[in-house]
Amino acid sequence: MKEPSYRVVRVFNNNAVLVRKDEDELVVVGRGIGFGRRAGDRIAAANVQRQYVEIGHDKAQYLDLMNSIDPRVFEVISTAVDLAVDLLGELHPSVYLLLADHLAFAVQRFREGAVIVNPLLGEIRVVFPAEFGVAELMLGYINSHLGIELPTDEAAFITLHLNAARTGSTVKQPLQQANVLGGIVEFATAWLGSPATSPTVHDELVGAVARLASRLKSGAYRVNLAARSIQRDLPQETELARQIVLRILQVEQLPREAVGEVANLAVFLHGWQQDVNDTKNI
Repeated sequence: MKEPSYRVVRVFNNNAVLVRKDEDELVVVGRGIGFGRRAGDRIAAANVQRQYVEIGHDKAQYLDLMNSIDPRVFEVISTAVDLAVDLLGELHPSVYLLLADHLAFAVQRFREGAVIVNPLLGEIRVVFPAEFGVAELMLGYINSHLGIELPTDEAAFITLHLNAARTGSTVKQPLQQANVLGGIVEFATAWLGSPATSPTVHDELVGAVARLASRLKSGAYRVNLAARSIQRDLPQETELARQIVLRILQVEQLPREAVGEVANLAVFLHGWQQDVNDTKNI
């Protein structure tokens, strides 16, 4: 009996290949599966570790776009994606398709003089630290090998793709998380009248709110025995903290078990505002 095989349509890199099986096209992944391969070669099904869903009409646009990407740009981007797989572990095979498309467009925009800005840079950096660290390494590799200077903001966009590939979700889900967090941080700084004066100070607030949200969603509420004293001495910060907790929980009435978290956040906000004022005076 003849062993099932795939015909190579395009090699992404050493570990990912676009193939045709019968009438379907799909992305297959396997260590070294693309090494030395060319379009038209056959790959035994036994060598495939994982395969992406068939490329239907909704995905065909990505294939058309990739066929127009400069081969050198495509090679560098694919190697950068391989770097992410080595550092983060198994990623959904779709990342080779979706991230290659995204990054090729980013390179094109940069070369055309566009300014790449990500308003959620701080939020993404704090919420997805592992993916962001890898995204920075990918960005450095791409910049050095293509002779360009994509900004750190682009690393935040890459991070969303990496997180989606790790969790099997779409980019919309991590983006929504960052958006919600960004909205809360913006609300807090507007309430206090103290916009962050440095990325470090901004990230401190983002981190505090992100950790709070994680505890609240898991039900791991912290207690503060000095809650009444804190409410008396820090009324403005306490009310802001209460509003933040209500927003995270998406409720109108504060649960009794969340009183301690409100007090803890109020103390943090008091100290954070002092940090903001101190940096203004430097």
